[in-house]
Amino acid sequence: MLEASLTNKLFATLSLLLSDSLFQVVSILAVVLILTFLVTSADSGILVMNTIMAGGAVDTGALHRIIWGAILTLLIAALILAGGGGLGALQDAMIIGALPFAFVMALMCASLAKALYRDHLRDKAGELVEEGLR
Repeated sequence: MLEASLTNKLFATLSLLLSDSLFQVVSILAVVLILTFLVTSADSGILVMNTIMAGGAVDTGALHRIIWGAILTLLIAALILAGGGGLGALQDAMIIGALPFAFVMALMCASLAKALYRDHLRDKAGELVEEGLR
């Protein structure tokens, strides 16, 4: 199992855990689930790209979705044909692109803490006002 490639580790593990007949059924189900995940992810990506490029229009027609689907398919094919280098470069670019967002998330966490603290102070002040009215 340790010698299995990264993409085959799921199936190597399943083959150790299950009997042969059950392994075949579970393998087919795993492939169907993986394909479903990939297709829905690609569909969502195409929908987002289509909506952005159409200026926010929701109903753009089937031709737009087909064009963006073909572009996305060609991009994926180019990355697969380029081998690990093309995909590795894309992963590195995604990490570098996400780094500024990490700072935005840290600021959002600080803003949430500040808002919760102020909300607590407002609740405390409201209780004092209610006690003064009694």
